[in-house]
Amino acid sequence: MPANLTPQYLEAEAKFKQAKSVPEKIKALEVMMAIIPKHKGTERLRGQLKSRMAKLKEEQQKRPTVSKAEQAYNVKKEGAAQVVLLGLPNVGKSNLFTHLTHAISEVADYPFTTQKPIPGMMRFENLQIQLVDTPPIQMDRIESGFPNLLRNANGFIIVLDLTDDPVFQMEVILEELNRMKIRGGDRDSADLLEQGWVFKKALLLGNKADLKDSMNGLRVLEDRFKNEWMILPVSAKEEMNFEEVKKEVYSRLDILRVYTKIPGKDADRSEPVILKKGSTIDDVALSVHKDFAAKLKYARVWGSGKFDGQMVKRDYRVSEGDVIELHI
Repeated sequence: MPANLTPQYLEAEAKFKQAKSVPEKIKALEVMMAIIPKHKGTERLRGQLKSRMAKLKEEQQKRPTVSKAEQAYNVKKEGAAQVVLLGLPNVGKSNLFTHLTHAISEVADYPFTTQKPIPGMMRFENLQIQLVDTPPIQMDRIESGFPNLLRNANGFIIVLDLTDDPVFQMEVILEELNRMKIRGGDRDSADLLEQGWVFKKALLLGNKADLKDSMNGLRVLEDRFKNEWMILPVSAKEEMNFEEVKKEVYSRLDILRVYTKIPGKDADRSEPVILKKGSTIDDVALSVHKDFAAKLKYARVWGSGKFDGQMVKRDYRVSEGDVIELHI
């Protein structure tokens, strides 16, 4: 019986032949095994792929773990903050990433399309937030460098397919996060974590909300996780709830925006100063210049003060949207 291999499989096979490192070969083989037609004509070939995969993994275990994979996961932070996207294969994560950032991340109807982290910038009002699309989560396998990427990010987003048992998908992802000693959610539980663990504010997106029966999946998901996670239904295809996604992502970041002004002039609200929550007037001055901070006498604040133009000292804590006038 002929194998009748698809063009997608032949393309993956070509990538396997071109691969130079063991990790690259394993990734290409994963794609081949995922998309090869399942019928009698491919039984022998599927057996050969499994045997080849076993030998490659055995070889990988014998080699040093420092590789290009770790370098690939070292994504430089840009913009106001860095947020990582997580999900199982074929949940529409890369499609969502592409629509939110307009960056190019390969999208296809077969699993393991994304082979390495891909950064892109999502605009929210007058600032840019970096999103990082990542290879799909796999059970009992953590890519080298993946934990550090998550630990160093400002937060993460879990993307689930509402039409395909989203509770099971969530359980798989939580299990892998536990293996990495990373906990996420809507409520900060950092004080309750054991040593070596980290907590990250995170958002849960139920994708494909435009499809039939998706709301059934959403209800089951909410029944299980709504007390710990903010769950937002979205559709990458229809760009549903995209503005809400941006607002919810920003609200979970440990940052705020303030604006500086020159005496007698209006503030430029197109260029916010990005600071950590809890920052003071002194931090605002330092963001302008260290010498400016050293000479600072006082500041006036519009927004969170008792009255507009209130005179405040260096240790005054600023709030989201404050306008600051610095005096030296």
